Order: sequence, then structure tokens, then C-alpha cells
Amino acid sequence: MRRLFILGLLVGFAGLLAGVHFFPWVSHTRLSSQTSVVANGGRSEQFVIRLPADRIETVALDGPGSPAANFGAALDSQAPALEHFKIRDRSGNVVGIAARHWALSQDGATTTWALIFPARGAVVVAHAGEARDAIAAALRGRGHVAGSQWDGELNVALVDDAATTRSVIGLKEFEGLDVRYTEEWRLTGVDEHGAVRGTIELDTVSRRGS
Repeated sequence: MRRLFILGLLVGFAGLLAGVHFFPWVSHTRLSSQTSVVANGGRSEQFVIRLPADRIETVALDGPGSPAANFGAALDSQAPALEHFKIRDRSGNVVGIAARHWALSQDGATTTWALIFPARGAVVVAHAGEARDAIAAALRGRGHVAGSQWDGELNVALVDDAATTRSVIGLKEFEGLDVRYTEEWRLTGVDEHGAVRGTIELDTVSRRGS
């Protein structure tokens, strides 16, 4: 039942993306994409999310949030969660919105990012194998105790190899592209409720699909 529920959410979100693609009600101003060419072909582009300022909402589908959203409340939960963020380019300009879906299945945890850029299009990418307690374990190693504040600097690579990710769908500018990504959380603090402070950095590489 849970798999069908998650599948329904993803299909519904894909339908929303398709609606935006085929029925663009508003003509958005297009900000210049800040891309660079990679040596073996394709283009790279970095996106940044500032926490907590850029978090729009965290929706727990069956319990607390995901381990990355609010790890303190989620260590004992296997609940899927959907998080919404504003997303910025490497210069700090807000260029779109992002949805991060995390769910645990028989095959392990899967994270799916949907990145939507007005006037440019949208892309959905996924990664399997995210550890439930990666952030919490790293913080414990730096002396953080649950229920207390922590300040410091800590980088946690939730996806350090773009080859382990996959491109699910691309629309408009991203149509026909194979988009892979890495995901790193650069933490500078945690409050007493377990909410983290810092940035999420998504480094993408896009190549023309075969």
C-alpha cells in the first residue's frame, strides 16, 4: 500500500510538471543559467539551498520528517517525507523551487529531487542508498547531543558519486538530457529541536542523452 501511495505522489507530481510544460499560464522572466563546460562533454551547474531560510515546508507523509530535514525527530522513523525549498544559483539568486522526496522501501532508501525553474523547465533526478542516520551520525562524531544546540562546521556528502544517480525526467530546456548530481550538506549549527543550519549544495552535470 505504501509503495502505491508513493507511486501515486510521484505520478501526480509528474502530471503537474507536464501541465506546467504544456499550459504555461504565466510568462516568467528567464534568469541566465550559470553553467560551465565539463572536460568530457556536457555542462555543469551548481544550485544552493540555505537552511533554514530557504525551507518552505516539510510534509511528513506518515510520521516525522526525513532524516535530512529534521534528523532529531526522524532517527526512529521510516516515514517517507516531502520537503520544499527555494533554490538558488551559485551567486545566491533565487531561480526556482525544489522538492526533495525521501522514502524507505525493501530496496533501501531512495531520494528524489524535482527541480523547477520558471521559463527554463524542470528536471527530476534520483539516488538510491541514502543512509537514514548519515547526518546524525556525523554530528554525533563532532560532539552533538540530541536535544541540545551545536555550533561548528561539518560537511556531509549524502551523494558523493554522480554515477550512482539517475535522471528521471526533463522538461523544456532539460528535455533529452541525462542529468546526474552530487549532494553535500554544509552544516554550521543545530538548534535544540534538531533543525539544522547551513546549506545544501547540488552540483549537476547534464549531457545529451543517447
